[in-house]
Amino acid sequence: MSKWKKYIPEGTRDLLFDECTKKIDIINTLRNFYLENGFQEVITPTLEFYDVFHLDNLSIEQEKMYKLFDNNGRILVLRPDMTTPIARIAATRLKGANYPLKICYSGNIFRMNESLGGKLSEITQSGIEIIGASGVEADLEVIITAIKSLLSIGIKDFEIELGQADFFKYLIEDIDLCEEDLEKLRRLVENKNFTALEDFAYYNKDKLHKNAEILKKLPKLFGGIEILEKAKSLTNNEKALKALKNISDIYKKLETFGLSKFLSIDLGMVQHINYYTGMTFKAYSKKTGAEILSGGRYDSLIAQFGEDIPAAGFGINIDNIKDYEI
Repeated sequence: MSKWKKYIPEGTRDLLFDECTKKIDIINTLRNFYLENGFQEVITPTLEFYDVFHLDNLSIEQEKMYKLFDNNGRILVLRPDMTTPIARIAATRLKGANYPLKICYSGNIFRMNESLGGKLSEITQSGIEIIGASGVEADLEVIITAIKSLLSIGIKDFEIELGQADFFKYLIEDIDLCEEDLEKLRRLVENKNFTALEDFAYYNKDKLHKNAEILKKLPKLFGGIEILEKAKSLTNNEKALKALKNISDIYKKLETFGLSKFLSIDLGMVQHINYYTGMTFKAYSKKTGAEILSGGRYDSLIAQFGEDIPAAGFGINIDNIKDYEI
């Protein structure tokens, strides 16, 4: 019964001495940066009711959540995400607040990884959410805050990839595929699985209709701002073109601020069909290739808790940052 007492679960780690110091220093530096820029801090419970995350548009599969029961038999989970509890707070404790709300946080999240591949199941995140603001200006504030946050902790060699969730949604809205096949298509695009995507498009060409060619090319639509012109030439879907204009406006504004050196565009970034509702972005370390930050606009999430409020934000993976040689 006690054979595991000298070990820790897969996907977790002990931090000793200098590792602890470095991690805490990063968290504190980010926290101070957020507070100095007008964000207010919240702390949410490590344990939440399962229902908080059992939503129509949440991107976390229930199989990846650590579950347990309270003494009343209700299902609890170890918090698998930081944004969703903040959405709960925005719709309840902060209902009727003066908007926009600028919120910051740091804390651990827990997600079960079937094939770990070096991934942790307990991850420390630090980030911000801007609640009650929409439009390009709000999106810019989120992205600029993300860039400045990384710079504040000494990370300079990184790249922000910009995407647009609505672009993919509008390309598939008239496609006659079941939910399972739509999710398969999304994963093939997201993972840039060119060969499997070609096969999928071939066997479903009657259902994909005129969108087959652009969907096959989506994983290749990454690079500089010129990618947007290439994408425009591949579709006449007005709503999809509007989504491309959104990314173009954001990119050009960031360019005027001298931040284009950190930017690229990836129209194959289609993380979850329903969760994100506009611009999305990820940051990668050029030194390690690791994802160190992700975020985007999620205007439909807080509505799941009863208040229809737009929002956008990002989270930084502190554990990947900690392993970065600054």
